[in-house]
Amino acid sequence: MDIHFISSLTPDDEDRLAPALLEALKPMLGLMPIAYTIRIKTASNTVYQHTRTELEPAEAASDGLGGVQTSG
Repeated sequence: MDIHFISSLTPDDEDRLAPALLEALKPMLGLMPIAYTIRIKTASNTVYQHTRTELEPAEAASDGLGGVQTSG
């Protein structure tokens, strides 16, 4: 999945918002058993990036949203 977000913010505002946006996305994506990279490039060409490579153990059955499915 590749998502592009185009903003009408000024370059200075983008540079202030980008780190906060990255920090807000990390816990949300952390709920899912996936490896991912978040990369935010601002209009001033500043890049903010976070990568998660570890995955949930294969033994745990997942509902696809980070929760473990249980029966009964």
